[in-house]
Amino acid sequence: MMINEKDYLAYLRSLRGSIFKILPLYEEEVKTLPEYIKALIFEVHNVKEITTEYDGAWLVETHAILNGLFNECQIENNKEIVKNKVFTIVKNISKKIETLEQGE
Repeated sequence: MMINEKDYLAYLRSLRGSIFKILPLYEEEVKTLPEYIKALIFEVHNVKEITTEYDGAWLVETHAILNGLFNECQIENNKEIVKNKVFTIVKNISKKIETLEQGE
């Protein structure tokens, strides 16, 4: 099953929000954060099954950074690294959204 571009853009916007949510969860020391990140890793890993025509570097990088964030988020006083990685993913997803909106 393939997804149309409009739905894909909606998905990317939703994913961007889900990624951003990592920051307050980390800051509030929510114990389920590792499971939350694992769920995002699972989602990003499997999204390529329905989005092959839209995939690219953003997906590979997002998957890789999320894998690293899984470990980084379990370290106390690691806010700067967690924040940096979250913003890197958000920036990459935003670039992909812009590219799709511009029809490139």
